[in-house]
Amino acid sequence: MKGEGFPTIHYSEGLEMGYRWYQGQGVTPGFAFGHGLSYTTFDIHDAKLDQASSEGHAAINITATVTNTGDREGAEVVQVYVGIPVDGQPPMRLVGFQKVNLQAGESQEVVITIDPFATNHPLSVWDDATHDFVIEAGEYQFFVGNASDNIVATLAHTIQ
Repeated sequence: MKGEGFPTIHYSEGLEMGYRWYQGQGVTPGFAFGHGLSYTTFDIHDAKLDQASSEGHAAINITATVTNTGDREGAEVVQVYVGIPVDGQPPMRLVGFQKVNLQAGESQEVVITIDPFATNHPLSVWDDATHDFVIEAGEYQFFVGNASDNIVATLAHTIQ
């Protein structure tokens, strides 16, 4: 099928591809998206947003502290997912991450910036009427953790 000179492809799973399908169907995979293995342990804590609301055009900074709670050096990946308040969207989608290397007992603050106008459209949904990505008003949930099934903080942000 073609539309405006470009081929149109329809996927039967819609937006629920990969880890999003497991979440949308309530199925627990053997290893969650973002799951990693390490020879040490980590604690992700003190997650916070730099602003509780915005008009949809400002970058959102999410800060968290990562502590290596084990007895050897290791690396951890802090991940940020978003729940978009629009019907038909997956429960969560990955919108940012940062890898940090830490010595045993060391802590480091990480900042993950979510730019609404980045090319991956982290906060947008496709609007058939305008043929463009749009950011809808509503309460967005940001989930901070180290895998899609290991969320340590949920932060609310309202877009007006």
